[in-house]
Amino acid sequence: MVEEVNHPLDQVSDLNHRVRRFSWFRESFKQKAGALVERYGLSLAVDDRALAQAFFDWALAFQRERPNSTRNRRDFTVFSGGVMLQELLRAGSVRKRGRGEFGQFIPPDPMARICEFWPEGFFCTDYCLVLVRAILEQDYDLHLSPIPALQDLRTWQSFRENFIENPSSAISFFDVFMGQKPNWDFPEHFLSRPAVRRSEALMLWPSVFPPD
Repeated sequence: MVEEVNHPLDQVSDLNHRVRRFSWFRESFKQKAGALVERYGLSLAVDDRALAQAFFDWALAFQRERPNSTRNRRDFTVFSGGVMLQELLRAGSVRKRGRGEFGQFIPPDPMARICEFWPEGFFCTDYCLVLVRAILEQDYDLHLSPIPALQDLRTWQSFRENFIENPSSAISFFDVFMGQKPNWDFPEHFLSRPAVRRSEALMLWPSVFPPD
């Protein structure tokens, strides 16, 4: 239902399928950008054309890798979130306009300093993280604990530096923020992910060590 766009992402049903519809994705992205503006007093502008480009580039990558999702469907959800982050940042879907009033927020909110350092990266990452965590809860009953790296400014500094040199590194950093072991060498290839390789190794275990 359209009205569910105005709800927090973790309260929207059937996210796994809703996010594949551009109209829902666009409105939810803008709604969350507005929430960030209210929280930090930051002015963000969403570029509709760039957002559309990011979505359809993500959709192409999603469909390309989807046949391999049976290897580890849960990890494919995380991978898809990382690819979405990569495309949102690469397309320049959102940009900062002016400065926010961060001073009053820094003491109680450690994320404010990170938001001030890289608001575009912070917002796109936050959107993808909330979305993926909600899908994991809905589809797999998986509830994740907060990851300390999310509040580490040095990690975000490294993220931004690496992304400028190699946009696909956004997928690896997304894994870090999800508390997973990343693939730094070939992050854009689902079958190269550590979680997928681990799943395949476990499947081969009985054949390597047959029962007595």
